[in-house]
Amino acid sequence: MKREEVKAIFPEVTEEQMKAILDLNTGDIGKAKTGFEQMETERDGLKTQLEEANKKIGEFTSMDIDGIKQSAEEWKTKYETDTKDLQGKLSQQAYEFSVKEAVSGMQFSSTSAKKAFTADLTEKKLQKSEDGKFLGFDDFVKSYKEADPTAFLDEGGKSPVFVGGASGGGVPSASNTLRAAMGLKETKD
Repeated sequence: MKREEVKAIFPEVTEEQMKAILDLNTGDIGKAKTGFEQMETERDGLKTQLEEANKKIGEFTSMDIDGIKQSAEEWKTKYETDTKDLQGKLSQQAYEFSVKEAVSGMQFSSTSAKKAFTADLTEKKLQKSEDGKFLGFDDFVKSYKEADPTAFLDEGGKSPVFVGGASGGGVPSASNTLRAAMGLKETKD
């Protein structure tokens, strides 16, 4: 969905309403994409397992009974390991999507600040509540803002401005500049 399409349907939409509509659309697209990626990952894992199983079945015709039993046990172990790895990948994808979704409404001062925050949040491995929210997320954001306040935009969408303290030196007066050029000592004006 594009801004122009929304304007065509709702000509008097405000910028705030436009942002809300586009954020909802982006979230829906992200959820659909994540579901699709999970299905692709699962399909690829199952396809690999099936190809390996078919290859092994072909080898069974020339094996003895004890060899088949041993091979079957090895395959059972391999299947359980592969299934566990696949579940781990799917869980990681779902977690990363949840992180992106949690971060999507936040305003950062730059793309690299958002990437760093997202990476740190992903690495933190916060637990999720039953309603899908991260436990301790608000505390994490608060401590992150304290540690790196320039990473976030303020409520108005502007980067915070930091003003350094006065050094006390100031600009020398014209007479002191002239005195310094003649090799004389400066005076206090």
